[in-house]
Amino acid sequence: MVNAWIRAPTEEHVRAALHHVAPELATARIELNDILDTGDPWWARGTAWVGDTHIVKFAWSRPAAGEVLREARVLDALRTTAAARICPPLETTSERPAMIVSRRVVGDPVGFGSSPSPQLAEQLAAALAVVHDPATLAAVGSVVNLPGPVPQADTASIRTRLDRFLSPADTAVVQRWCDWIDEVQRTAWGGPVLLHGDLHGYNVLHRGGNLVCLLDFGEVCDGDHHYDFRYLPAMVGSIELFKAVAEAYERSTGRQVASAPVLAWHLRTMLGDALWRSEANVPLPDGGTVHEWVRSAQDRIDRIAAWRPFDRP
Repeated sequence: MVNAWIRAPTEEHVRAALHHVAPELATARIELNDILDTGDPWWARGTAWVGDTHIVKFAWSRPAAGEVLREARVLDALRTTAAARICPPLETTSERPAMIVSRRVVGDPVGFGSSPSPQLAEQLAAALAVVHDPATLAAVGSVVNLPGPVPQADTASIRTRLDRFLSPADTAVVQRWCDWIDEVQRTAWGGPVLLHGDLHGYNVLHRGGNLVCLLDFGEVCDGDHHYDFRYLPAMVGSIELFKAVAEAYERSTGRQVASAPVLAWHLRTMLGDALWRSEANVPLPDGGTVHEWVRSAQDRIDRIAAWRPFDRP
């Protein structure tokens, strides 16, 4: 019997798995994407390009195989909803081995320093509105259990472990932010919706200024809609995309996008990301130091408060 996960993240083992899942692709060129070994079996999953037309997602541990299978079920469910138009074009899925095969989507990620077009903000807001629609939650919730949001770290971990990578001045700022995050997150900010869960710039593809696809539905969960905005304040190195998407989303859905819960999730995400990367000696995305990240986050807080005032940390 074929195992549910491959033995190792190598071209040889991916190709062998493809012989069982999509034999017509098994002779194509295979190009592994960046494989990051964190030592945590839950994260033992990765992707590879197959020729010029397809991409596969696979796992090399039991827990990771479970996550790949979960995402496969999510994508199958999404194909029955209006969200299908912004999902990766699914070719096939397999349980043994755990694998997702989708057709390659041509586009560019929304990266730091890029200048998204006005229509991209409208289209991203419309995509979020579809993902957050009650019908989408019902479809996905019928095939998988949906946890609450699980960001990179909780505030207790940030308080006790990040300080060794910070200056004393930055430590005081971060401790104050953590107190504020805890206070904000004690408040309910909206009813549950389906959340993409990991909507950073590399999971948003555009072409010619138009949204073509949202990638990576492996972190779907349910909770209030603000969680899916957590990366937007820093996505292009300014808050302008966040402002435009938030305003378009409000017009489309009638839901308010409040500054405080978005920033609470944003700060918790950013600090949690800095924590695990610093401990694992992995560079921060887009370079820089933790100190520079703290300074840039303070700037975003100030600019968002000038746009929509709130009780700041």
